[in-house]
Amino acid sequence: MSSLKITDANKRWYEIIIWWETRRIPYNVVMYFVGYLSFYICFVTIPLVYLVIGITLNIFYTFGWIIELLFINRGQNENRKLKYSKFTFVFYLILSSLFVLGIAVLLLLRI
Repeated sequence: MSSLKITDANKRWYEIIIWWETRRIPYNVVMYFVGYLSFYICFVTIPLVYLVIGITLNIFYTFGWIIELLFINRGQNENRKLKYSKFTFVFYLILSSLFVLGIAVLLLLRI
């Protein structure tokens, strides 16, 4: 995976999409292991739940580059343009992981 560092604030639309989509694979690998861990925390007997959660999280992941294209990249704030992608990617990865693990903990506490 290439570095998260972004050096040019004025990226073309396809550069934004490529930046996000090349990081979707590592995102999904991390989420696979988080899902695997949560499976062993709560022993969900319906694996379809993880498929639905994975698809939903990937749909929300796509909003990262959509928002960047529609709002962030059109703005004048160079600092915001440089920091948005990295911050949003890391924030969403952490949020997604906590969400999946949180579901597992809630299911465990329910028993």
